[in-house]
Order: sequence, then structure tokens, then C-alpha cells
Amino acid sequence: MKFHLDHTPKKAEFELSHSNGIFLIGSCFSEEIGKRMIEMRMKVYKNPNGILFNPLSMEKCLNDILSGSVDTKKILERGSDYFSYDHHSSVKANSKKELVDQIKEEQTKALQFLKEAKVLIFTFGTGFYYREIELNAVVANCHKQKSTLFAKELCTYDSIVSKYGALLTSIKKINPSIQFIFTISPVKYLKDGVENNSLSKSILILAAQTICQQNKDCNYFPAYELVSDDLRDHRFYKEDLAHPNEQAINYVWEKFSHTFFSETTQSLNQKISQLNRALAHKPLHSNKEEKEKYNYFIENLSSEILIELSDGKNN
Repeated sequence: MKFHLDHTPKKAEFELSHSNGIFLIGSCFSEEIGKRMIEMRMKVYKNPNGILFNPLSMEKCLNDILSGSVDTKKILERGSDYFSYDHHSSVKANSKKELVDQIKEEQTKALQFLKEAKVLIFTFGTGFYYREIELNAVVANCHKQKSTLFAKELCTYDSIVSKYGALLTSIKKINPSIQFIFTISPVKYLKDGVENNSLSKSILILAAQTICQQNKDCNYFPAYELVSDDLRDHRFYKEDLAHPNEQAINYVWEKFSHTFFSETTQSLNQKISQLNRALAHKPLHSNKEEKEKYNYFIENLSSEILIELSDGKNN
């Protein structure tokens, strides 16, 4: 019996290899895919502001990187730490100056990587965002401040399409050959309610598809659709019924690999996966012969992978 569609996205017109820089920004799903790329020894830079969920915060993050600006009005003190409304709560420091310096240092790294990256991957999570009322500014994270300080709003289709049209043009000025991939996170934002989650995802899908139609070198990858419409079963979610489980993420990763990786890259990733599994495995036998066989296998496979990574076969 067949329990899912086994949808295969169209092969991209460009291919990614281990020699290419891959910049990821967006929701926790981009973290999952980025983690797998790092495990495969790929050149990855992800989420300079920490995990971001709404497209407006992502757009501001990248524009701040391009301009080198830090909005100090959005820095707040909570307990003994300082946070930024433009950043995830994982980005913090012991003083305002230390936080600003930390943000600027990260922006410098991000800009340098962006200038040389082969691809920039956006993962939109939710169309809902919070606006700090007094500052009249979008925030990426409320940092456990009083709810009365914020107004919850929904991105409009027009605002997303307009802002990203300008953003992609700006990025192209510093990296004319860069490719863009847009995808929607399959994570369900159930705290917004089932109806609002569907509304949010609909706006994001329509906006992302339009951006790809209107702008050169843009590609849409159906991560949301693969989980929601292809697998289409809550067995592929974690216990919270909101986050895709390991099996679902692996399924999307396989489809992503087929869509964007060259055959050489996919073959090398299989060897790296084999090595990772071997390194995580402890030999059952403690005798000298078994240990020597294990070490010989690890050393030979590691050498083979290093040669392929360094000799240009994977360019």
C-alpha cells in the first residue's frame, strides 16, 4: 500500500557542492537543514541574529548586515543580561556595549560570507509578528517582556513581496552571481490557532512564489508541502504535533539533496554519513584485532573523503 505521494521537486538549474558557501536564514527548520549540511562538512553560515520566524525580521537582519547598522533603541536589559529586539534570545551580553560589539562582529562575518556565497536560503516560519508599540517597530523576539508593550500583527502579501524585491536587488550588488532559495517551514504555529496558522502559511507561500516569479535567480523549494501534503500524517510529527520529527526532516533533506546537490556531492555525502555513523559507533569487541579493523576503516574512509574535498572533484 502507498501511504504518501513521494513527490519529487523539479531539479534546480544550478548545483551545490562542498566548495560552495551556503547562507541560511529563518526559522528553526533552517537550523535543522543547516545542521545536516554542517554534518556533511559543507560550508555553511546560518542565522547571524539567531533563529528568526517572520519575513520582516529576516529582511531587516540582512539589510542591517549590508549597511553595518545596529538599532541601539531596540536593546533592552533583562536581569543581568542585555538583549536586542532584532535578535533571538540566544544572542545576549553582559552590557549594552558588549552586545553592540558582538552584533557588529557577527555582521562583519556575515557580510563577508554573503559576498562569496553561492546561495542564500530563506525559510519563512510565520506571517505573524509583534510590533513594539512605543518604538513602533517590528521585533524578532519579545524577550519575555509584558504583552501590553506589543501589538500582534500579520504580514501583508504586498509588504513581503515589495521588501524582498528591494532586498534581493541590494544583495545582488555585492554578489551578482548568488542564487536564492525560498521555502516555508512545515512547523505548525498552533499557538496562533489552526485557522490562523493556515492563513499565515498561505500568505507566506503566495508571497514566496511571487518573489521567485518576479526576481531573477530565485527558486522555491516545497519543504512545507512535502510534510503537509506529501507525508500528510501526524506520525511524522513530534509529540507536540507541531514540529516535524526526525523521519520527516530526513525525508525533506533527501528531496533537497536531489533537487540542489550534484551527483558527486550526493555520493560524497553518503560516504560522510557512513563515516559519521562509524565514529558514533563503539566497537562491540575490545580485542586488539577488532580495534585495528575499526581504526583502519575509519582512517581509510577519512582519507578518501579528505582527498575528494580537497582535490577539486567536488567543485
